[in-house]
Amino acid sequence: MQFPVTEPVVLTETGDVEQLVRYLRQETRDRPVAILTVAPGQTTPSVPAADVARASQGRVDIVTMPTDELTLAFTDLIKDPRGGVYHGACRVYPPGTMWETDPYSVPLRMARDPREAANQPDLVISDVKRLLHTTSAPSQRAPVEPDGPRPGQPSPRDTAAPGEISSAAGAEALAAHLRDPSRRMPSVVVSRATGTTQAYVDVPQLRNDLAGLADVFEITTLEATWALSHSVPDMCQVYGGASRVYPIGTEWEQDPYLSPLRFAYGRVDRERVTRQLIADALGMATSGSLTLPAADTLAAPVTGEVAGIAGNRVLVNLPGQFPGVVWPELVEPAVAAERLFAKHMPIEGTLDPQTRRIDVGQMRLDTAEAVANYQPGDTILVRVKEVSRIACIVEAFPGRSHTIPAADVAEEIDDLRDLIAAGDVLPALFIELDPGTGEWLLSIADAADAELAVASPAILTGGPPWLVPGSSRTNESHPETAEAPEAESDTTAAEEGPEAETIDEQPTVEVVASLQQERDQLVRTLRRVEAENRSLRDKVEAGRLNRLSVARRKARGSGHLVDDSQLFVDEHDQLDFEIRLAWARMTQPSEKEELALRRWRYSPHFFETLRTVQGVSRDKVVEVIVHVLTGRDVELVSRERHQLRTGRGGEDPPVVRAGGETCWRVNLQTKTASARRLHYWMCTDGSIELGSIRLHDDMQP
Repeated sequence: MQFPVTEPVVLTETGDVEQLVRYLRQETRDRPVAILTVAPGQTTPSVPAADVARASQGRVDIVTMPTDELTLAFTDLIKDPRGGVYHGACRVYPPGTMWETDPYSVPLRMARDPREAANQPDLVISDVKRLLHTTSAPSQRAPVEPDGPRPGQPSPRDTAAPGEISSAAGAEALAAHLRDPSRRMPSVVVSRATGTTQAYVDVPQLRNDLAGLADVFEITTLEATWALSHSVPDMCQVYGGASRVYPIGTEWEQDPYLSPLRFAYGRVDRERVTRQLIADALGMATSGSLTLPAADTLAAPVTGEVAGIAGNRVLVNLPGQFPGVVWPELVEPAVAAERLFAKHMPIEGTLDPQTRRIDVGQMRLDTAEAVANYQPGDTILVRVKEVSRIACIVEAFPGRSHTIPAADVAEEIDDLRDLIAAGDVLPALFIELDPGTGEWLLSIADAADAELAVASPAILTGGPPWLVPGSSRTNESHPETAEAPEAESDTTAAEEGPEAETIDEQPTVEVVASLQQERDQLVRTLRRVEAENRSLRDKVEAGRLNRLSVARRKARGSGHLVDDSQLFVDEHDQLDFEIRLAWARMTQPSEKEELALRRWRYSPHFFETLRTVQGVSRDKVVEVIVHVLTGRDVELVSRERHQLRTGRGGEDPPVVRAGGETCWRVNLQTKTASARRLHYWMCTDGSIELGSIRLHDDMQP
């Protein structure tokens, strides 16, 4: 079998696997590879290859390995078995060879139970789209003429001065350029407000700062504005003085929010919106690659010291020469400069003498090195990357993603999006490394307070922690939430108002004044509405975070500060006390009769397993015991209550002891092969015998 492939393929022999591994190791490979496997007892992957093909539009190699023989051969052929994929899991391998040297950089999407299998397609397709969004390989695009546009298609610059669009034909050509999948750089499109002869944003600064990183186009007439509006999908237009950056590819046509519209209402917004557009373009152009358009022959190594941060630019003192500047967006998009650099921080990099920009790529810490100090049992800070109804994806370090199911965030939550949002910075308990996959097992519900978390690593050598406790607003740069300035007075508005365009009939002074007054009134109204919206968003955000805090305290059973862990000498008495105390806190007064605790006792080996099986908090064990003793484990989906069987097979008989008493198991943790379980006996007298704390694969009562 030869790679790349244009359609999804199914491997049938180990020779195909050898060809696949050789293809994955090619440094020139520029297409992601999605590998799908089949879970035991199934005949097809949980992720349909056809769905991945539709999402990738032919830009990804899609391979199914249907048998354990093939997945084992794949694991044997690669350097690190943690980079493999098997037992129904799926993985999307990016271009390059880092997947083999740093397996943790490639998320492994598992399908070990029905809920995980149901969530797997969305995660895999999300991985595919994310890689396509950040990959701009020539082989993934339609052929283009190297020296000009395709035959029959005008270039945006054929019908206007460079970067300026004034005619309908030029706007249509610009639309064709924006919608062309072969476009190699982001495109900034700036419009002018009606009646003005200049854009509100600083177009020369955009062209200067983004040279070699993004194309900048300015629409200069109403005719061109309307022509562009008719040539791109709804919600993707640019008009009325607003601007936006179109990312590489065409995904923005289906998801306009990938290309946020930046509004400007006058010259007073010039600096703010210009900075927003530069940040958008840099994030889309580099995606953390730190690539600068400096000429190699002129670039020179330099060392210096951070002098300060101004306007989200890092000023660097360089001995014996003019200062240099570092752009945080080129280091890590959506991370504020203050989370990357600190005053007096030593800087090493490569200086472009023309722009005075410094490339600090050599200072970036390796992912594995950055998180090497984290140990099981630590509470760490993570940033929420994506949220769905049933799970969230978090980053412990940029590029290192981990999936946490809703049950490990808070109990009894219908939609996780009601509690957390992308960008939130939260504490998570690092429980352990899964010995089978190398994946981290994390729990937000079991974590200590954020203030007690281990300090986050720096992204750059010598830099500050990249995360600090708090919401996204304390850690990320969100220019769009910047406080809008007060509207100008009528006098100021008149002085800074737009110049009228030249038309055949000159309007009277009274008409111009009336139009300016109407415009200024609309601007003030819009600013007031925006301020009210910001206030409402702040209240919603505060309420959401408060609900999460309450849910975490309830899940941990730790809404108090008193240490009650050593009140009794006998461990039986101590645990009895903790169970009754947790029950009292977990039930309302009106519920206590209905949810009364059943009689319980402990097996001879219960406390031994409680002590020896690490990686789950005692609060969680006590909480689940309360669920069992009140009968709530039957109704809570997250507990996944079922009879303990004598083996791992679905046909193995259940564990039963003399007298017909049955052994049951419930989840203490989820979504990992070594997740902890509580085993207990349903006794014939109606009481409960707490049997043991076990790992997922340990079937002893």
